[in-house]
Amino acid sequence: MHSMGIGSMLASWLVHLALPQTCTHCRRDLARESRAPLCPACRKDLLPAEPPLCLRCGQPVARTHTLCPACDCRPWACRTIRAAFLYRGPLTSLIHGFKYRGRQSAALTAGDWMGAHLGRFPELAGYHALVPVPLHAERLRERGYNQAELLAVAVSRACGLPVRPALQRSRPTRPQWDLDKEARRRNLQDAFRVCAPIRGQRLILVDDVCTSGASLEECARALHRAGARQVAGYVLARQTTS
Repeated sequence: MHSMGIGSMLASWLVHLALPQTCTHCRRDLARESRAPLCPACRKDLLPAEPPLCLRCGQPVARTHTLCPACDCRPWACRTIRAAFLYRGPLTSLIHGFKYRGRQSAALTAGDWMGAHLGRFPELAGYHALVPVPLHAERLRERGYNQAELLAVAVSRACGLPVRPALQRSRPTRPQWDLDKEARRRNLQDAFRVCAPIRGQRLILVDDVCTSGASLEECARALHRAGARQVAGYVLARQTTS
């Protein structure tokens, strides 16, 4: 048994020597025993999304406001959106790592961090299941995994809610980051359909980044049309307007 342990350690060392794991932000080598995608210094630079926040979308607001200007104008299908962190600094590199550079394990670690922060938001208690925001089949084949589903699986370990892949993308859509507000709405209109029974359920949508909230809103509309009782959103990162 002892020799097998030494052999395993040697194999791990050789793999790390040939293919060293690096911090997704500063690119420094990570310790061989580390499973985290960020080095300790970059991990400390993550900024939790903390009050004062818009009561609906989680956007930082002045202490004198309860809603941001965008949420103060009409009712919303996605009732509440909360984020574990703000989309800044090392977190942007981390998300790019699992979305565009194949760092699949980084999404699972990020999901663990989301799970650890979930208790800060009592308004997300009392829901029945986690629903990952889906990728279109073409994008899923290209990437090999849906990062929102990996995040949801990790959050599920922390809160005990089941992961329910109840949504599908019915057509491919353009990336949202380079579109204005109206173009985002048109881009996602009728892009999602429900593929599982969810009538009467209170559901939390899970995604990596909330920019304008358009994706979460369109998913929530589809879920409500299929009979969902209430829909909220929980994301890894909230992009801010300031």
